[in-house]
Amino acid sequence: MDAVEQFRKLMKSRDSEVALDLAVSLMAAASNGIDASKVMSRFDELAASVHCATPQELVDSLFGPGRFTGNTVEYDDPRNSLIDQVLERRLGIPITLSVLAIEIGSRVGIEFVGVGMPGHFLCAPNQELVLGQFSVYYDPFHGPAPISGAECRALYQRLTSLENWSDEFLRPTSSRQIVIRILNNLKSIYLRRQDPGGIRTVMRLRTAIPELAELENKVFAKLVRSTN
Repeated sequence: MDAVEQFRKLMKSRDSEVALDLAVSLMAAASNGIDASKVMSRFDELAASVHCATPQELVDSLFGPGRFTGNTVEYDDPRNSLIDQVLERRLGIPITLSVLAIEIGSRVGIEFVGVGMPGHFLCAPNQELVLGQFSVYYDPFHGPAPISGAECRALYQRLTSLENWSDEFLRPTSSRQIVIRILNNLKSIYLRRQDPGGIRTVMRLRTAIPELAELENKVFAKLVRSTN
């Protein structure tokens, strides 16, 4: 079974959570022709090299100068969205760096969750929500320093120039939604780059997810109607 078919099997139920590490490894395998199990092993190896007892110690060990960091020079490089390349190059975008925190944390007993703030992805230690917010957030793209909910709002407004803030932006994001958001990013990147091979691969992955397949079919049907 090839990587896309394994991915299809993993994502087949739209109501189910998914193994995030396996999903992103299969996406990398489908894109780069590598063995997904080797990517999974890289997660394990990285976790074995981390020695930490708290969320702050974990992010300190993973992110910052000389460690994993945000690719501010070539943000739109598709390699920033493919986890094998992130592990190899130690460069990523907010969502893939947050995936690292989530997956390495899960292996060392420190639970992180994704926070899908529009315009920028964050992560947070999975602690009790107080008034809809976690007590602390992390933005691995910019380093290991903790940020508050108010600082998340300021970051959002700085990046988007919008004043439509909602505390709902700091709600946890499911692993399934993380996978979909990465594929959304990749689709946009490949379309801008006019990369037919990349578009072909990402569309195979997107149509393996029932809710995205349904969306893509509607878009295709609309395009057909508009040309008739």
